[in-house]
Amino acid sequence: MTKMRLNLSIILAIPAWLTASAHPSSTPSTPLASLASATKRAFLPNDLSTSKTALTCGEDYGNADDGVDKLAQVATRLASSINAIADIPSGGDGAVIAEMSAPLSQAADIDAVNDAPLLADIEMLSDMLAEVVKKENPAVYDLYTTFRRLGMKRAANPDDPTPFEEMKKLAYDISPHDALGVMKTFSIALNLVNAAEVHHRMRLVRKNEHADDTHHIGPLPMIEDSIRGTMEILLEDDGVSPDSIFAELMSQKCEIVLTAHPTEVNRKTIIRKYRNISELLAHLERPDLHPFERAEALNNLRGIIAAIWGSDEIRRVKPTVQKEAAGGCAVIESVLWDAVPSYLRKLDAQCRVTLGKKLPVDVTPVKFASWIGGDRDGNPNCTPAVTQEVLAYQKLRAAKMFLNDLNFLYSELAISSRFSPELEALAATIKKSDDAREKYRRVIGHLRRRLVRTVKDCEAKLQSLAKSPETLSAEAAFGALEGWEDVEPIMKTDDLMAPLKVIYESLVTTGFELVADGRVSDIIRRVAIFGLTLVPLDIREESTKHTLALDAITRH
Repeated sequence: MTKMRLNLSIILAIPAWLTASAHPSSTPSTPLASLASATKRAFLPNDLSTSKTALTCGEDYGNADDGVDKLAQVATRLASSINAIADIPSGGDGAVIAEMSAPLSQAADIDAVNDAPLLADIEMLSDMLAEVVKKENPAVYDLYTTFRRLGMKRAANPDDPTPFEEMKKLAYDISPHDALGVMKTFSIALNLVNAAEVHHRMRLVRKNEHADDTHHIGPLPMIEDSIRGTMEILLEDDGVSPDSIFAELMSQKCEIVLTAHPTEVNRKTIIRKYRNISELLAHLERPDLHPFERAEALNNLRGIIAAIWGSDEIRRVKPTVQKEAAGGCAVIESVLWDAVPSYLRKLDAQCRVTLGKKLPVDVTPVKFASWIGGDRDGNPNCTPAVTQEVLAYQKLRAAKMFLNDLNFLYSELAISSRFSPELEALAATIKKSDDAREKYRRVIGHLRRRLVRTVKDCEAKLQSLAKSPETLSAEAAFGALEGWEDVEPIMKTDDLMAPLKVIYESLVTTGFELVADGRVSDIIRRVAIFGLTLVPLDIREESTKHTLALDAITRH
């Protein structure tokens, strides 16, 4: 246990080293302050800024002497930070649920029992990284392990000056090329800590839920500042009625705005790899995992870490506005598209358990918007033509993702009897269809053809614009759908929402409520949240142009 804790200490100390070297003027005045700042960054699940700092720091050396001087300085800070970490007391039992589910950077200490699986995961991932580095660059591996060993000695006995002096000498003698390799290794190690901690937070939440009594079991975690915690506090402590809580919940609107920060250099492909690591760690905890499946998962982890080591973790070319917009769409497609409906399913179940009411399928307390492609007052590269291209691209992505959803829904809803009158009437308006008896499929098939037409129109629009991105045709992505030329594209959100609601209500009223609460509900919620453009684009224009536009309107 002590060894694993000290390994974690040396990893946590590295960001202070790297950040201090890259930004000496902003370094906190004390090692403990440096450590606190670095540790917060270390445990933010999606904050990979230390990768940028590490690589930038390695590239800033003008010559060998400059690199030696900088490393000699940061080695001192590294040792001091390790000393500060060593003073953190070991944890104990009895932490409250809210604290145990918080990031470790916000926790009072490291719990020797609850955090043992996290430390074991970090140890395993660190060993895998060390194997990769040893194979690819033995010199960097030797330096990496030496710094870790000396750091652990310093942390274990801060009064002994010998490890500190050895670290300074090692930093003084290192070449700029090797320094970059060592910094990259520690940067990856820190991001592996983040990936392990993402999984560990969910592990703690699940553990606390299983350990609690049946009174507190619910779809959402029992955390004081969560929706579930707020509901129970209002009911039990404040005496608020369930009807009042439900009415307030129905009126809640939270809009989250996506934006591309000008200093963001982390690549989507690297971020996705760290997410895959978190998912594989969860997979490895399955109690029924076959030995071959476990070995395969471990090999996948090694492969991902090797791929990260061999990749550039940061962009070398500044992205265009169009690529930034594509990155925003990728966040929606890879994370939010599944996560938001999943959360709303849990919120619906929590409302039923706690308030005795069902969350309406089209109620969406969370909304999303974007500035990417519309920030024309702060980015000279964001022109009206670029905004038009971004909007066309967003609509294309939305149409393709909804088309993919409807393909799955079409395969599921092979029901051939018991339809509501509204569904019968809607199906009767569709003249060309091979689905005569399966009327849900008849309606869904028509929507699919309309979405294919929408995709085709968006592709044509993008191809007519300058520097349009390469697009994958609808046929290549989803297979050919005959008859798309004869239907109108879906132009309004209601053109998609209205038929889906008819399908949902028909399933509910004819005894298929369990079917309705599955994929149909998810798609309706996606339509309500993302619409046909994924996110509304906020147009930010310089005030003079607003004045000129209003002047032209009033003169006209």
